[in-house]
Amino acid sequence: MLDASALPITFQNTRLRPMSDPDAGAYAVGTKDDAVRRFGHLPEPDYTPESVRRMIRNEVATGLLSGSLAVLALADAATDQFVGSMVLFDVSPTSAEVGFWIHPDARGAGHAHRGLELASLFAKRGGLRTLTARTLPENRASQHCLTAAGFREVERRVGTTPAGHRQELIHFQRDLAPAIEWPLETERLRLRLHEPVDAGWLHELYSRPDVARYLLDEPWTMDVTRDKLAERLSRTGIDSDSGALALVIEHEGVAIGDVTLWLSDHENRQAEIGWVLDPTHSGRGFASEAVREVLTLGFEHYRLHRITAQMDARNSTSAALARRVGLRLEAHHVQDWFSKGEWTDTLVYARLASENTPSSYGA
Repeated sequence: MLDASALPITFQNTRLRPMSDPDAGAYAVGTKDDAVRRFGHLPEPDYTPESVRRMIRNEVATGLLSGSLAVLALADAATDQFVGSMVLFDVSPTSAEVGFWIHPDARGAGHAHRGLELASLFAKRGGLRTLTARTLPENRASQHCLTAAGFREVERRVGTTPAGHRQELIHFQRDLAPAIEWPLETERLRLRLHEPVDAGWLHELYSRPDVARYLLDEPWTMDVTRDKLAERLSRTGIDSDSGALALVIEHEGVAIGDVTLWLSDHENRQAEIGWVLDPTHSGRGFASEAVREVLTLGFEHYRLHRITAQMDARNSTSAALARRVGLRLEAHHVQDWFSKGEWTDTLVYARLASENTPSSYGA
């Protein structure tokens, strides 16, 4: 069931939170909009600030307390002002249906897409495995938002809307991957999240001039190491607030490098991957083994559309690794980056989800 204690959740400049009395006026005004009245399938024919406040105090509060219904507010993260409504209903132990509308004054800012990502995260934290949605065939904007948020069309048929009308509806579904159980284990490696005690080996690795040679940073000082570790400690998943995942590569209990995956295009589910391996452990395929596992995680768990890797063109070792793990060379940019006192070339490797070979991950 849904767990209200997981709220609020914020993604970029959109917040998903419980509704409160100050939202009543904006909610009532929003329901008067032609598009909301046409496509919102609201259960009541008319809303006033007073009726919305009664709704918040009664069925909204009851549903959220029981975990069987969540009528939530989408809010601007900077101002906490109401920008739309997100509803999860018909909740079962494994699934729920989601519906949403955006206040006319807040359209075009990406709140719908981010709201669906937040609703998916909220549902997943409640143990649900599937989210469904229905929309009218003529509601192109809703279809675009659902598709961009990882929902897929499953069927078209006549059904009853939440407002009680019989209409042809497009049915969408998004499968919610179960939470990852850390650490990940490969044949020879252990991939785990960073811990505060990692400062020592990180400084030893990244302070080496041969390691830093093709990276954007100069060799790390201890102060830089502490700052970098603080960033990595927050990178716990693509669907976390950071939009990034930073993992330590361990072999036989020893940290030998790291690999990071981060969103480069939130709306279109595109990400970038990077890796560093201690040179004393090179030549044994450890980096390839770790990167393959994270690529699989990105495509099969996080449902990414595209993953890229960019590197200094002189870094032949990383380029060879990119090819080994199935990344395709897409571009060679000539002298596009001024790094450490000189112009350098950049290689761009990539793979699409459609090019990924499915594995047994998550089975």
